[in-house]
Amino acid sequence: MNQDPSQNGAVSNSVQQVEPFLKAVLTSLDLQYQSPTSSYPSVEAYATQFAKQIKTQSAVIINGKPISPGSTNAKLEFQKKWLTTPLTTHQLNSYDCHIIPGTGTMVINASGKVRFDESGRNKLGETPDLVQTPSSNNRTRPEWGAWYGFNLNMVVDETMMQNVEEVVNTFNYRFTFKPEDSVIQF
Repeated sequence: MNQDPSQNGAVSNSVQQVEPFLKAVLTSLDLQYQSPTSSYPSVEAYATQFAKQIKTQSAVIINGKPISPGSTNAKLEFQKKWLTTPLTTHQLNSYDCHIIPGTGTMVINASGKVRFDESGRNKLGETPDLVQTPSSNNRTRPEWGAWYGFNLNMVVDETMMQNVEEVVNTFNYRFTFKPEDSVIQF
């Protein structure tokens, strides 16, 4: 007799672990280089914390554009690109997941809101100014813009909670709404 996958204990445990996993992914995207709660010894140590759940050979797509197709380390290329973006804060609104039978993977579709620091600084606090004055390097509070909509689709190994690093096979991040008053361009 066939059994409904949602009634299988292992499958339901995997599905229950999706929300904490998604929150961990989004939290990693929002990390600050220097904050009251954390400080990293180097830029490299900081950058490697972004979406560390992505496998090195993953397909990474941002707004329909692959991150360096043909690269041997898509994860590293994504982390370099994400480092140049402004600070973010994500909010998860909803998600849906489905086990792909016999593959040991699941598809996760998440949506939510994200806003950006519109002060002109990237995640390292740098500005596009050619000459940095000492006062411009001071940490200032983020100037949060309006909320964007985002959609994140991933194919993830079912072992995502036992091994939280390198379990994402595909990572497709899209903006679904851009506020008219935002200065951020993608």
